[in-house]
Amino acid sequence: MCIRDRFMRNHNGAGNLPQEPYIDPKLKSVSDKAIRLRYSLARYIYTQYMQTSLKGGMIFKPVLFDYPDDPLLYSNLDTTFMFGNAIKVTPVLEDHTSTLISYFPNSDWYEFPSLKKVMSYNPNSKEGKNLTLVCGLENENINVHLKGGVILPYQSAPLADTSITAITKLKSLPISLIVIPDHDEKANGKVFYDEEQSLEKLTYHDYSLTLANSEIIVKLMGGNPQYKYMGLDRKISQITVINAKKYKDTLCAKAFNLRGQAIELNFKYEAADEKLVLTAKSGNLDIEDLTKVIWSNSKCQSHIYHINTKSVSYTHLTLPTKAQVQISVVA
Repeated sequence: MCIRDRFMRNHNGAGNLPQEPYIDPKLKSVSDKAIRLRYSLARYIYTQYMQTSLKGGMIFKPVLFDYPDDPLLYSNLDTTFMFGNAIKVTPVLEDHTSTLISYFPNSDWYEFPSLKKVMSYNPNSKEGKNLTLVCGLENENINVHLKGGVILPYQSAPLADTSITAITKLKSLPISLIVIPDHDEKANGKVFYDEEQSLEKLTYHDYSLTLANSEIIVKLMGGNPQYKYMGLDRKISQITVINAKKYKDTLCAKAFNLRGQAIELNFKYEAADEKLVLTAKSGNLDIEDLTKVIWSNSKCQSHIYHINTKSVSYTHLTLPTKAQVQISVVA
């Protein structure tokens, strides 16, 4: 279990067999993959810990807590768990096994980091399904799944760049946003930033992201609006919308900053994975200076915004149809 599921440190005791991952080439390879997977989720993990610290709750919790109306989860309390609000982890609990069966509640579920869909929501049932997962050590497989209805901050660099050997290096790299609408086309997520140093004063930005009716609203739910986070992981290099077949004919994509200025975006629909990928044509988007991202199946239209400088909120007059991402920062 500790070889693959490295969401925390592994500890050993005097007199026990060595457990360091470097004692065996296979253990080293699997552990390296697990650690890098954890690094790719560093901003998500930090956000979950800070939310729990400030507001209470649980980071590691039974899946039942997120799906209390599913009675079958009562018999699956100790074989899988939720890690924060977005991730389901299925650890290997038995020796010498190449597959295992895990119960998934009735929702959309995706493998991570491949984002391959493994289960779809069934509107005619309240029950989920048992899925067979590959878990043999020779496959180096780590069963981590994302549920539908989440927006996840993510950094892919640690998975490929072996020079990243300290988590502090991630502050110099931009994040991506993975947007996974649920069956009602809704999703939500959190992104938390602070200086991570001072014990005297907590200076932070707590962003809430909510997708509803093809619109994502992001609010500064806590912290000092005047605070400037200096890490480059406040930059967004890419927004990936999953299950985006309806947006395959996208003709327009733009972002808007706090001054109402438009920023042109590249957009690409990847048919094989049914995902829409949005990137800035020049540089990265800064979450602290971002008010809106829109994409549409119709040609771009002109946009006018009313700006209330007291609340720093934004109201649009004309927008393309189909889909839009709106960000309102409330002091």
